[in-house]
Amino acid sequence: MSSFIMLPEDTTGTNEWHNFGGADFQDSVQANDGATSYVYEQASANQEITFTMANPSVAEEDIDFNETVTVTPYMYADYTFVGGTDLGAPHTYSYLKIQLTGTDISIAASSETLTTEDGSYPAYSGFASTQKAIFTDWDYAGLQNCQVKLENTIRSRRFHSIRVTYVYIKVDYTEAEVAVADNAPFFGTNF
Repeated sequence: MSSFIMLPEDTTGTNEWHNFGGADFQDSVQANDGATSYVYEQASANQEITFTMANPSVAEEDIDFNETVTVTPYMYADYTFVGGTDLGAPHTYSYLKIQLTGTDISIAASSETLTTEDGSYPAYSGFASTQKAIFTDWDYAGLQNCQVKLENTIRSRRFHSIRVTYVYIKVDYTEAEVAVADNAPFFGTNF
């Protein structure tokens, strides 16, 4: 089994998050560099951002789509509230949905619980999907149309934020077999 990753190249649709350290939103989440650059959301609930991903780095003919192709969105995230007890909303933890979306892609969101953290930006993943929609396996057009949507679902504590420093999609696939021309002599004679 082989794999490659796809990084964000742009944002699309509703963008209610903020950018820190990068030239733009997608630049801020292309490396797990913690406090150097990230996108963040604070105080409000149900704020979303959707990243469009760069095209696959592997050519279509090199992927065997007759075998299972698995696509998984990842993020490295941190919630800046540290210490204290949860006295109700706003919380000492936060929920962050991560979802694969895009043209003809319909996959349920995975909700991750971000607890009080220490700035370590642990990795979280969304659902690993072998289909881009019900009864529809992944194809190259689907990979080219991938997006990752992030949405916080509860209000954070005042002056604290959810920070996301790295967003990517990992694609696991079987390499396509290349047909090799056989020019060997047939019974000692080339025809």
